[in-house]
Amino acid sequence: MRKTQGGASARLPVFDNSRTLTPAGMAPSAHFSVSKQIDARFNRRRTFRLAMAAVYLIGTLLYLAWRVTIFNPDSILISAAFYTAEWIGFILGLTIIFSAWRYNHREPGQAPPGLNVDVLIPTYKEPLHIIRRTVAAARDISYPHQTWLLDDANRVEIELLARDLGVRYLSRGFNENAKAGNLNHGLSHCRADFVAVFDADHIAQPHALDVLLGLMQDENVAMVQTPQDYYNTDAFQYLSPRRKAGLWHDQSYFYNLAQPCRDSWNASSCVGTGVLYRRSALDAIGGIPVDTVTEDFHTSLKLHKQGWHTRYLNEPIAFGIAAADLAEYYKTRHRWAHGNLATLRHERIFSCTGLSIKQRLSYLSLGLIYLEGWQQLLLFIIPLCALVLGWAPFQISFFNVVIVLCFPIIGYLLLQEFGCGFSRFWTNEVFAMARWPVHLVSAAALLGRKLPWRSSAKNIQGKVNWRLMAPQLTVFALGALALSYAAWRLNDDFVVGPLAHGLLALLTPRQVQRDTFFEILPAGYSVELVAIAGFWSLFNMVRAGAFVAKALKNAKQSSAFFRFELPLPVSLGSTPALASQTVSISEDWVRLAASAFPEAAEDKLQLTLHLPDGPLVCDIAILRKEKGYLEGLFLWESEAERDRLAATLYSIGWQRELQHHHAYFLTPSDLILRLVGKHPDGVEVKRSWTAGLLPKYNNSLFAMPILISQSTGSLISPQFVEIMSFVPLSIGAIHAIGLPDKQTNLAKLIPLQELPIASLPHSGLNGRSFWRYKAEFIQ
Repeated sequence: MRKTQGGASARLPVFDNSRTLTPAGMAPSAHFSVSKQIDARFNRRRTFRLAMAAVYLIGTLLYLAWRVTIFNPDSILISAAFYTAEWIGFILGLTIIFSAWRYNHREPGQAPPGLNVDVLIPTYKEPLHIIRRTVAAARDISYPHQTWLLDDANRVEIELLARDLGVRYLSRGFNENAKAGNLNHGLSHCRADFVAVFDADHIAQPHALDVLLGLMQDENVAMVQTPQDYYNTDAFQYLSPRRKAGLWHDQSYFYNLAQPCRDSWNASSCVGTGVLYRRSALDAIGGIPVDTVTEDFHTSLKLHKQGWHTRYLNEPIAFGIAAADLAEYYKTRHRWAHGNLATLRHERIFSCTGLSIKQRLSYLSLGLIYLEGWQQLLLFIIPLCALVLGWAPFQISFFNVVIVLCFPIIGYLLLQEFGCGFSRFWTNEVFAMARWPVHLVSAAALLGRKLPWRSSAKNIQGKVNWRLMAPQLTVFALGALALSYAAWRLNDDFVVGPLAHGLLALLTPRQVQRDTFFEILPAGYSVELVAIAGFWSLFNMVRAGAFVAKALKNAKQSSAFFRFELPLPVSLGSTPALASQTVSISEDWVRLAASAFPEAAEDKLQLTLHLPDGPLVCDIAILRKEKGYLEGLFLWESEAERDRLAATLYSIGWQRELQHHHAYFLTPSDLILRLVGKHPDGVEVKRSWTAGLLPKYNNSLFAMPILISQSTGSLISPQFVEIMSFVPLSIGAIHAIGLPDKQTNLAKLIPLQELPIASLPHSGLNGRSFWRYKAEFIQ
């Protein structure tokens, strides 16, 4: 049998580090967690942002009052439609300001010992390997608890999985009321005072219950909610894992800003996973509501109506699978939009009792956001009418056009500043193009229409679905046809109108006549109307094209398991020194970087992965070799070996330390600071990470991986770097490390300062803690 843990690693010609290390078992001394970062960012220029909010409110109201004076009497319907779209934009702006007014940062308290806790994992038809990872992680949560696997599909293999992992299994002969009914069935068999719920794809981290229970000491608290976060950052809802703000996704504003701000008014809503309930509170509202398809949102609203308190901890405690492609994205967004609107209707949000004004407005704002779809529809139709019919949406003059076109841009900038960097103009426009069809059809909930439950596929692979892109393709096609028709209809002998006169007046030194800027464009078809409407329609076409391109790109994901971009040290074959590192790795596949590889018989190679909890010896079947790279499939001898690698891969906390990507963008004020030579919060430093190896620590027999980050220059040279270690290092002591692809394979490094880590957990699924240091290489 091969040694896979605690065995001897390849011998490296480096120095002994055992004398320089502090005792094992220590925890990182400093944390600058997600919520702390956002809280610091939120409060740094809060007065300025409040002033910008006041400017937006006053300026927009004055603008809307002035807009009435330039209605076009020759096309009153299209004028009213455009004015309605502007009012919807103002309402959406109010929801942004309201939901980002005061950030409520919470520190997790100390979890009292001896509490009775049940962890429920509802499943339906999710893939077995996904459920296995989730259940194993839930079982291994540090705080004592009992794990229940609630199987709503009555699958024999799920029952066997529960038995194999040592958790409780529960099924029912029918799946009435979908997830809500499944949870209520589980609650009827549970007796614990506290109940945590994780979706079947959300892999809980070991500290999950410790941080949740610490906020339950007030007996009036019914629920503690945490944000949904995901590990497949190449999913549709993400911008791009390789770009700035690479951790940003279309729910980042809601989870990282709106929810904590609503929490300051005791109005944070439940999202159905990563949540802890007080059992007595659930009993008081009759269990999980079954009247809508968003049982989570409905639960929190009923709790607030009965006077219970809720808490929101803006720290991810579990990581799941985001919607991989457009089909899954639409499925979840339709369910959320329809369910939220149905809940507000069912609970009579305008007239119900038990809610404070701020709570009522908080819930109402979660329904008003779906007006965006109707606004988008109007903004698609208006330029088409102008191009085809010659209808102007307002009285067009040089002055009017400048104000009407510039004011929304200024409003956007002000709202982006108030959004604290969680919104960006173009990104919002592309995702608005994605969402609008879902928002339209979800309005049926206000008429009482029921929506059947459709569970998510919970897979990484994407698929192309042209039918679902039909609305956006229609926008593109109609825009192209309208532009073509307008170009064909124009005559060569057109007369220069007031817009051209105004522009010429600005560009020429002659005296400007005041009437030039206020002259109204004559009614009917004109070149200038076509120019304005054509630009507007072209903008919609570009947005539609960007959306389709993104949908097609995300549909290319073909691997069954997410491929993490992680640098793990690797010894190839019997090579005595560290020879390579991983570039990308998943449960079943690996891509290695190295300058040379040993010749492998029958395209098979043995390698040693140096994981944080010890070396893992395994074989791979080589798929392809390229200059400097090798790809292969793992040939696992046992499920235990695979589980060890998975425990490292799904310990997401330390991986986020590597990415150096924020979930927010630079705000307009950040950009101004950058232009004047300042360094605004949120500016990223591009770093590349290299895997190294500490030969041993304390009395252990195996080497430990270490990760080195640099921004510029050669790795082995006098420079400051950041390092991540899975053992504590002594400040000021010399440490020897092995590095891949170096002639000497030797380096000396001195930790100078311990750096804060940006996560709460002290350890990952593999039980290893991690530390971060500022360090320097020496000759």
